[in-house]
Amino acid sequence: MQEITVTVTKDLKFSVNDRVVSREQVKSELTNLLKDKKGQVVLHIDKEVPVEHLVEIGGIAAGLEANVTIATKPYK
Repeated sequence: MQEITVTVTKDLKFSVNDRVVSREQVKSELTNLLKDKKGQVVLHIDKEVPVEHLVEIGGIAAGLEANVTIATKPYK
């Protein structure tokens, strides 16, 4: 299974597998990467990012039938 990482920084910079993209490009990037393959999308989203971005990207990935995981920092 292919793993794809989507990162959103607190200043709302988006990247897919370390490739910087615009918010509007996230869907097309995920569509191309998941085309004809099963995959897992790991979301790395800064805690200061509004939850709407998490929901939007998670929804896109789920709509493409990918497994969605939210990566968090472990508590100390």
